Amino acid sequence: MKKPTLLYSFIIFIVKSFFKLFYRHKVYGLDHYPAGSALVAPNHVSYLDPPCVAISCPGEIHFLARQTLFKSYFGKLITALNSHPVEKNATNLRVMKDICILLSKGHKVLMFPEGTRSKDNKLLEIKPGIGLLLSKSGSAIVPTYIHGTFDIWGRGRKFPKLWGKTAVVFGSPIRWDDYADMNRKDAQELVAQHLTHSLNALRKWYDDGHSGIPP
Repeated sequence: MKKPTLLYSFIIFIVKSFFKLFYRHKVYGLDHYPAGSALVAPNHVSYLDPPCVAISCPGEIHFLARQTLFKSYFGKLITALNSHPVEKNATNLRVMKDICILLSKGHKVLMFPEGTRSKDNKLLEIKPGIGLLLSKSGSAIVPTYIHGTFDIWGRGRKFPKLWGKTAVVFGSPIRWDDYADMNRKDAQELVAQHLTHSLNALRKWYDDGHSGIPP
């Protein structure tokens, strides 16, 4: 596993300290976290989700972000956190190509498979596109459940609360090898269904007391 840069490690340390102090942040399922390239695929309910996942990963993770975010000092910060610009009118195919390039270099890449933040903390439909990425890259998908960020800074709040409880749960990786012998289109749809089931199972595991090993 590539060693994070000093700047990345410093920023992650600061953000992690904030989350631990104000949100009592916990991480579960690290035994599931694979070596090598992978798509880290969480539910998405809050602006806090990217940093929440970043501080939970045992190593560097890469992000894609709107190109407009890189035009200020904030852009320098997110660049230091391995964010990569996406053009405003970029096609899905262009974005997928960018992700595949990152994966080919052995990176972990954060991807929200719902495509947008949920308004009610319920999982939205997961499109087969993530299955296409899996088939093109040959990497793994890490189902990742984020708890607590909706209550702290959901879409109905203008500002985040300075208290709460957050957690990230990593689930069993989904690998293309299990689908490679199938019709590609059917396999991509099954991968999306598998990820949907995994995210719901991780949420249930956490809500039921989060004891033992996450599914």
